Amino acid sequence: MRQVQIAAGRPYEIDEGDLAPAEGTVSALGYTNQPVVDVRALWAMLYRNRIAIILIVATALLIGLASILFMPRVYQASASVQVDQQTNKILGTEDTEPVVSGADADRFLQTQVDVLNSRTMAKRVSDRLGLARSDDFLTSEGAGSLDELTPAQREEKVIDALVMNLTIDLRRNSRVVGIAFKSRDPQMAARIANTYCQEYIQSNIQRKFSTGDYSRQFLQNQLGLAKDRLEASERALISYARSTRLIDASNGATAQSGEADQPRSLVTANLVQLNRALGDAKAQRLQAQQRWEQAEGVPATTLPEVLSNSAMQELLQQRAALNADLGQMRQHLQPDHPTVLRASAQLSELDRQARALGESIRNSIRNQYLTAQRQEAAISGQVNALKSDTLSEQDLGVRYNILRREVDTNRQMYESLLQRFKELSAEAGVTNNNITVVDNADVPRRPASPRPLVNMAMALIVGLGLALLYAYGREKLDDAIRDPRDVEAKLHLPLLGVIPEFSGTNLYEALDAPYSDVAEAYYAVRSSVELSSNQGLPPSLLVTSSNKGEGKSTTSYVLARDMARLGRKVLLIDADLRRPSLHRYFDMSVGSPGLSSVLARLIPASEAIRPAVDGSPAFLSSGPLPPDPANLFAGTAVKDLLAELSGEYDIVVVDAPPVMALADAVELSSAAAASIFVVEAGTAHFGQARTAVSRLLRGRGNLIGCVVTKYNARKVGYTEDSDYYNYSYTKES
Repeated sequence: MRQVQIAAGRPYEIDEGDLAPAEGTVSALGYTNQPVVDVRALWAMLYRNRIAIILIVATALLIGLASILFMPRVYQASASVQVDQQTNKILGTEDTEPVVSGADADRFLQTQVDVLNSRTMAKRVSDRLGLARSDDFLTSEGAGSLDELTPAQREEKVIDALVMNLTIDLRRNSRVVGIAFKSRDPQMAARIANTYCQEYIQSNIQRKFSTGDYSRQFLQNQLGLAKDRLEASERALISYARSTRLIDASNGATAQSGEADQPRSLVTANLVQLNRALGDAKAQRLQAQQRWEQAEGVPATTLPEVLSNSAMQELLQQRAALNADLGQMRQHLQPDHPTVLRASAQLSELDRQARALGESIRNSIRNQYLTAQRQEAAISGQVNALKSDTLSEQDLGVRYNILRREVDTNRQMYESLLQRFKELSAEAGVTNNNITVVDNADVPRRPASPRPLVNMAMALIVGLGLALLYAYGREKLDDAIRDPRDVEAKLHLPLLGVIPEFSGTNLYEALDAPYSDVAEAYYAVRSSVELSSNQGLPPSLLVTSSNKGEGKSTTSYVLARDMARLGRKVLLIDADLRRPSLHRYFDMSVGSPGLSSVLARLIPASEAIRPAVDGSPAFLSSGPLPPDPANLFAGTAVKDLLAELSGEYDIVVVDAPPVMALADAVELSSAAAASIFVVEAGTAHFGQARTAVSRLLRGRGNLIGCVVTKYNARKVGYTEDSDYYNYSYTKES
């Protein structure tokens, strides 16, 4: 760290290792760093590079215009198809792909786009239109010479051209896919776009048909195998039934209609039938037995069967009528009257007939009971015999049932395969397609490219981008100090003043002219120097720069002259022993005795100094140019000389040589009480200036500030309104 004195005597610390301040820090005069986006600096950058920007943009526009005039006209024909995941069923049995949603639906549609972009689809279109068989398509696409191409190479070029000029547009949240093709021939573009639609649909149908054909062939093979297995299982079942003499009663004439679960053995069938008959016989026997038991213990004439008999009813009617006549006779005739006796005899005969008829009916009931009992016994005997036969057949039926189940299973499999084969055969003639054409491609009437407005807009955008990139890169590579604010922000030096660019021919006239910008600027520098320390003017003041031609000599002369005109005793020393220039202001020659003669101890300083005349400062020229100026400045000679002269003059202004590549300025700076660093706006580079300042600080030079010379706001890109370093006076007439 190094301290220097600035205005009001405040110490200003300079880090010799890193002169650039951190972002957000405060500079020596209290100004903060530049903002992230400085519009003023951006405009200045564009202004400085305006010629290059205009040339780049103009070149880009010319290229855009050339593309419009010389590029071949390309036409684009567009068609569109709708891709659904399912199709309407015609027969009701067609297979359909499952409906999916979300990411699976997007993958399905993207798969269809990939199919359209595939080389296989391009080959189908090429074969359909015969593009590889002639040179028309490749010639229209600008393929060049086709004479040396083999058929395979020609076809490969056609496919490449189709894939390259095809554009598939999968619209968001839609199942409509756009198919666009570009070609120099508008009719060819429309034909290829429509052919893509047709071949895409045909490819989809062919894929589904190929899948169905494979299914039919597979089912046909499986149907043959199932048929062979069914026949083999039926033959095995029949052979086993014959060998065991098992007769299947569930088929043919032995099966009774309306019975759900028929037994398969004839013995079992007979047993079932006889068992049912035995149940019926037992029921009949019980019913007959009950009737007989009721009829056996009561008079025959009271039995319901007797009373319901028609003959018995007729006898009872005759008896009732005869009994009524007999009662009337007994009222008029004696009991022994022949008529009464005859009627009584008839009545007794009717009673006898009724009793005989009742006994006959009761005997028939008994006979029915006995008959039912005998039938039950006979059927029961047959059932018992068949039971033993059925038990014998059960061991044989185990194997029979296994074979029978195998037959049933094979039959079901054969029937299901046969049904599915019939469905697929019926579906073979049905066009199952989930892709439909929405729009056919029409022959385009306007070329798709080049588009004048778009080409020119793109050329303008590209030109502006390249111009801005060029300007930005140039600014990054060019670290010239253009803005006086960069002195404090980058060099960490107080800004003593800004000297505007002098456009006249005579500096004296500009300095002496009233209201002169140059004069006022130098007055400001002089005031800054006077106020740089609370002790007033330094006894010796050195003025230097990083390179030659930056205005250090002029600054030295003007400061010395202005101070001399204020009545101070000033001495101006031209310490540039390599390229002196101050002698021109005093009409002196380089060879006259001067500083080199004094440092070489050839003459005393008083003899080499030109006295002050008419308000000008005293002047000590460089003297004859020595072969090695560095040796003259080495040691304490310069320091002793300045100490000697400071006692005679109020201030000694030393015009030092440039700092870069020379050790002279560093030696002089360490000997002087204060130093001023001069930079030329737009010419001095930050890297060189920073190195020069670092060298001066390391040489123990006391830098009190920096002066920016030859500043022109317009050249660096700032307008006069924004130039706060310039102040214009209003002149009164």
